[in-house]
Amino acid sequence: MKKILNTLFIIASLGLISAGVIFLCVSIFDGNETMMPLMISLACILLSNLFHVIRMNMDKK
Repeated sequence: MKKILNTLFIIASLGLISAGVIFLCVSIFDGNETMMPLMISLACILLSNLFHVIRMNMDKK
């Protein structure tokens, strides 16, 4: 069970990082001056880091 959760956290973390990078690129290279892609990018990256911290805490136990 622990190994399955660890794998799922890795997959979710990598998916959120890639989505964050895509939204960050959209935010940088978009012609519009909206802040929404930047906020979505930061939220994805922060959530990915949270999953990484949870995974590291699970490995310690």
